[in-house]
Amino acid sequence: MRLVAAAVLLLVIPVTVWKLAASPSHPETSTTIYDPNPSHLWNRLYAVLFIREDSHGVQFGADSLDPLLWTETEHLLAEPSHERALRVLDEFLRTHAENLIHDPIKRAMLQRDLWAVFDWSVQRFPARDRPPYTKEKEELQARLAEVLRRLKLTPEELKSLPDNYSQATASGAFAKEYDPANRQRPFLPPNLFDPLGPWVCIQPSPESDSGVAKTHIWNVSGRSGFFVFVKLPEGRKATMDYFQSLWNFPQPWIPGPPFAADQALENPALPSFPAGTQVALVRRMTLFDNQGDLAASSITESVQIRVYHSITNMEERNFGNGNMAEIIKNSGQDFFEFKLSRPLLFSGKNGGLRAVAPDEKELSTFQTQGDDPLEGAPGRPPFAGKTLPEMQSCLWCHSGGGVRSLNSRSSLLKPNRLQQEPRNNDYGPIYWGDGAAISWKANHYDWGLLNGYWKSAPPRR
Repeated sequence: MRLVAAAVLLLVIPVTVWKLAASPSHPETSTTIYDPNPSHLWNRLYAVLFIREDSHGVQFGADSLDPLLWTETEHLLAEPSHERALRVLDEFLRTHAENLIHDPIKRAMLQRDLWAVFDWSVQRFPARDRPPYTKEKEELQARLAEVLRRLKLTPEELKSLPDNYSQATASGAFAKEYDPANRQRPFLPPNLFDPLGPWVCIQPSPESDSGVAKTHIWNVSGRSGFFVFVKLPEGRKATMDYFQSLWNFPQPWIPGPPFAADQALENPALPSFPAGTQVALVRRMTLFDNQGDLAASSITESVQIRVYHSITNMEERNFGNGNMAEIIKNSGQDFFEFKLSRPLLFSGKNGGLRAVAPDEKELSTFQTQGDDPLEGAPGRPPFAGKTLPEMQSCLWCHSGGGVRSLNSRSSLLKPNRLQQEPRNNDYGPIYWGDGAAISWKANHYDWGLLNGYWKSAPPRR
């Protein structure tokens, strides 16, 4: 396994961090994510790490896909949240609470969630004139690393995890195709992963270090694989032919603006796909096994679908006067999103996926500034920093008309390799994408640091 060289710098790791802390009690937020009893230790651990409150006492993050933690967040490092987090982690370790639940699905989800908090603590950067919390980060990391070590699944358990996307499409809870007469009705195509079906997965070049949807992989530090599927209305052959037309385009790149003339940009004159084209972005969970090896799982975490009901001349990321209704209209697109819900997944309903409502709002950690909208002055209004419905936020990166909104189009242009049908369909349509995401994560500092904690920890008792 390839690890970041920085991991070897972990020479001394506290070995007694999970002793019982003698500290005053503090009321903890309750949840029933993992067990009907809110006092169950897994519930309490999830609540202390994932559920946040603003200055008005409004709670967020009860079932959010990612922890509500930003680059400059002080939550879990400043008091009293730091003490509460350490206390619950200490209790988990002292009582060997990893043995309370053996369901591989629940263990995989808790591993996933704690891994996200660990990576955040590594990447966190203090705001100007704010403390770095170096000691607090190390205290949190050491405990999280030990819990993660105890939650590792065997390779066989990883293979037993469900294909929840197939479960979702088979449940009958969602339409199977786009309805032009009912453009807000969410749909999940059952043939999305069919290697011979109408949806074509854009394959990253073997030289790629982070797959196709690079920004998405970077945002979650490689803990998920992201895959882009395209379907032209005439079917698979038409989609492959369109990919070839992009690759054959005589001038796919143009110089950047004067302040960045050394950078190349995709030519805005690239031929566009026709109206009726659909694009899907799939996020799948990456985990690690008890051998310490990263592995792609079969669990789909989210699906975002864009349908081009018309092809407009809208320039890339041109927001004009900021009128969102006008921007949506000019984009020529309809947006749909599905997210993983822990209660649905654990109860076996709808494959664990839920459709995001058109007007649904949620605090986002994707492509945001470092400041934490839940921290700050008591008079700060609730839901600060998030004014648009969640699906409308996709327009910040995908507002252009036609191919100008397909940010992964760069993977379809020379000098990348021409998109071709896979030689072995048994691998499925996302085989190469899985490998790219795992390779990216394996060579990054946060993964090396986590392995460093594991190698430096005392023998497990």
